[in-house]
Amino acid sequence: MAMTSTQLKSLEDLHNYAQGLATLRPEDNPTTQKLQKVKQTVWLFLLTCAFLCYYLIDKMGEALSLL
Repeated sequence: MAMTSTQLKSLEDLHNYAQGLATLRPEDNPTTQKLQKVKQTVWLFLLTCAFLCYYLIDKMGEALSLL
């Protein structure tokens, strides 16, 4: 759908090209969908690591208070 300026021969061609671009949605792009999945996975992994670190520090604090 990539038109160059040489293919746009009239104002109507430009209008049709602009209308075509306006109907495109980034969410429909397969690459964007893959990147969204990767982003979601990374955030979930970081959240899990943060919770695990918090839990381990809490348990270490309990263990040290017993001494």
